[in-house]
Amino acid sequence: MKKLYFCLLTLIFCVPAAAEKSDSLRISLLTAAPGGQAYELFGHTGIRVRDRHNDIVFHYGVFDFNAPHFFYRFTKGETDYSIGAAAYRDFIYSYVLRGSTVYEQELSLTTAEAGRLLDALLVNMEPDRRIYRYNFLFDNCATRPRDKIEQCMSGRIVYDESNASTATFRELIHRHTRNHPWLTFGIDLALGAPLDRTATFEEQMFLPSILMENAGKASIVDDTGVMRPLTGETHTYEGVSGISGENSPTLFTPLVVFTLLFALVAVFSIWEYRRGRHIRAPDYVIFGLYGLFGCVLFFLIFISIHPATSPNYSALWCHPFLWAIALCEAFAPGKRITTRLMSVLLLVSAGTIITMPFLPQVFNPAFIPLALIPAVRSTTWLWIERKNGRL
Repeated sequence: MKKLYFCLLTLIFCVPAAAEKSDSLRISLLTAAPGGQAYELFGHTGIRVRDRHNDIVFHYGVFDFNAPHFFYRFTKGETDYSIGAAAYRDFIYSYVLRGSTVYEQELSLTTAEAGRLLDALLVNMEPDRRIYRYNFLFDNCATRPRDKIEQCMSGRIVYDESNASTATFRELIHRHTRNHPWLTFGIDLALGAPLDRTATFEEQMFLPSILMENAGKASIVDDTGVMRPLTGETHTYEGVSGISGENSPTLFTPLVVFTLLFALVAVFSIWEYRRGRHIRAPDYVIFGLYGLFGCVLFFLIFISIHPATSPNYSALWCHPFLWAIALCEAFAPGKRITTRLMSVLLLVSAGTIITMPFLPQVFNPAFIPLALIPAVRSTTWLWIERKNGRL
């Protein structure tokens, strides 16, 4: 089926006479505004190729949720994406009807440059070249079109860097997820210190909106030194109102939820201390959940090949070793090893909270009450042991 699809595309553009193709070929950069789903929040980029008879959009970043082991491979960083092609009208309608505005910037390419770009896209559509290893930051739906366009220039593209941003990758991502606090929380937990590096001018174009902005101010300098704008007029196709992606503000943000949870744990711990006896069931739940998420975090740090997962200092407060403490509470509640592990947990938790402002990683505010919970539970254990004369 893929071979048939490629053959049809090739026939569409290559059967007409070369002279006709050269005279009528026009290429544009398309940018779709963000949508409401998690994978739509950063927008999308496409390359429109049209002549007198055809109007096709090539776009990278096509994936299949139903592919074997998709979520495992995505977590590990081994997701294979592909280039796709769609009729221009279908592409535009799909975004406009979901509520996303689409912007079209016609590229000021020479006949030779446009021909080379089309040829490069058709080569990329070959069945054995369609698939590529996706990288959210450095090889995605925006960087691939930019690279293809740059590679097909007779000269070079010069970008206007006079107002270049000094934002980090995390800050750039937060601009798109600010109305999705739980997604922001998940990203901040999964992605570590590398995300807090300042993105270079070129790296910032992993976001379609920034690629569009930079393309609109860029120029082409040909081999003779003559300069011309990279893009011409921008056309806008407004998304259907009332459909798209902005979430309504919610009271139950991670910070609110986990602060309330911390308060509940603190009140329970005070009551437990006054009672003078350990109630271990809450610790089984707390340390069990922390250990579970710690396993995921350790997988991302030590096994995943995603570029921004290691180092991740959130592993100082969310780690699988908390399972060991839960097991000791269950099977050796009066043993010295349990007390020692609780002492270590208190030191690590307190040290993490104190050093958070100085670590080379920006922590989500909701991490603070989450990091305090193990500290409170270990402190309560030690106080009860001291109160009962066992410490």
